[in-house]
Amino acid sequence: MILVADIGGTKIAAARADPDGVLCSNILEAPTPSKAGAATVVATTIELLQRLRTGHDTAVAVATAGVVDTKTGSILTATSSITGWGGTPLATLVGETLTLPTWVLGDGNAFGLGLAAEYGVNSLVALIAGTGIGGSLIVDGAPLTGAHHAGGHFGHIVSPQASGLPCPCGSTGHLEAVASGHGILAWYHANGGDPEVASTLELTTRTGDDLARAALQTGGAALGAGAAALVNALDPRLVVVCGSVAKAGGVWEAALRATYAATLMPALSQTPIAITASGPDTALRGAAHYALRRMNA
Repeated sequence: MILVADIGGTKIAAARADPDGVLCSNILEAPTPSKAGAATVVATTIELLQRLRTGHDTAVAVATAGVVDTKTGSILTATSSITGWGGTPLATLVGETLTLPTWVLGDGNAFGLGLAAEYGVNSLVALIAGTGIGGSLIVDGAPLTGAHHAGGHFGHIVSPQASGLPCPCGSTGHLEAVASGHGILAWYHANGGDPEVASTLELTTRTGDDLARAALQTGGAALGAGAAALVNALDPRLVVVCGSVAKAGGVWEAALRATYAATLMPALSQTPIAITASGPDTALRGAAHYALRRMNA
């Protein structure tokens, strides 16, 4: 059995998985003590895993926010969502406490592996559209993490719809600036929208608000064009769009699908795109599959 955990900026989840990567326990959750520092976050994660532990566990896999060196299991860099997270030797701290082999991977790549298992493919581009935009490229059943361990940061490809808009990374014109939940909402407010509107999903309920409709269409079209650009360059078997923004549906989804189809090169016009909210277990299942792959390497 494999102990798995997913550390996010707001929540930590943990479960057990069987030798096929299928979750076989309830998912335990705890709020991420993100402002208390890395040591407290690690301790909270270990406490959840210890509650699940039996005498039959053989390994641990942890998905986490941040850029991860998968060889050492350390967090190379991270945003301020978890104080002091960058530089944390996560695999060492968890593995030494639980006395089990421990592997760590980025949460975007864990999500991609979980989706690949869910859809039964070994080649996939995942676009995770939530507060920001993350993702994963799965090739031959494994995440392509890149020379600097930062592969899958698809929110930072250039988007014409985001021209001049500031991105949280410090640059401008990136996809995340217009197609993430934060980006869609920022576009709406910057163009004179109701300042009381606090979420992308709230925009979907504002029938008769032409600006809300335009914000959703702009974000959807940008994400569709970005997805098509990735397909044109990488030729995956499938694209999956997921995350909280994927619940928007309606004009957002129509704009995404139309722009995706119009932007694909003819040879790749049949590449399917799936839109799903996905469940909280996706990254946990992906982490389990990652551990199994590493154990059998």
